[in-house]
Amino acid sequence: MTPQMGLLGSAIAFVGTHFLLSHPLRGPLVRGLGERAFQGLYSIIALIAFAAMIYFYRVIGRELPLWDGGQAGWIAGTLLMWLASILFVGSFMRNPALVGSRGPAGGPSGVRRSNHPPRSGRSRRPGQQEGGADGRGVA
Repeated sequence: MTPQMGLLGSAIAFVGTHFLLSHPLRGPLVRGLGERAFQGLYSIIALIAFAAMIYFYRVIGRELPLWDGGQAGWIAGTLLMWLASILFVGSFMRNPALVGSRGPAGGPSGVRRSNHPPRSGRSRRPGQQEGGADGRGVA
């Protein structure tokens, strides 16, 4: 096995175990092991997979870049990341769709009205109320 395949395999194992242990296997394992033991097992598995990724990354060493965007690409990437950072931080300030926040009139959080913040703006049609046809946030 090449180091590149080891890195790919350990990355797939890291993400795959997160998916498996976060949803389908969580319930049975928590019932069988208990909450604290499950958290320990989850942490150990994640650390092993992450350590494998670090190991294979270091074994690979320096390689030639796959592409070079040049100075213009670096500037464009920097500006886009700057804008994305501002938008990301701004999403936590007075956002009624944020979990646990109060709505605009002190009502429930926007998460109850829509599954995803951007969806709350584009899923409504003119004249439709915010809660959707059934009032549960499903538009």
